Amino acid sequence: MAQGLCYVCNETFAAKDKDAAVDKLVEHMMEAHHGWLWGDAMQTKNMLEKCPACGAALGKLYAKCPSCGADLIEQYARKVAAGYVH
Repeated sequence: MAQGLCYVCNETFAAKDKDAAVDKLVEHMMEAHHGWLWGDAMQTKNMLEKCPACGAALGKLYAKCPSCGADLIEQYARKVAAGYVH
């Protein structure tokens, strides 16, 4: 059993394993806190160097990968959520 904690509202989520907990947490954050995530993801200090979906080098801030179109806000949420799941 794994538990996730939303870093915005401190709501907890339980799931059968870590991957499922990350999925639940990301789904919650994308629905309830998309603006907050977007603001965090669009800060230079949080810039993704490579697209997690296709591996393309990014080099600057994007909301969607210019190569594959992946939602980089969601990818940032996945990166953050992994740190809040135990």
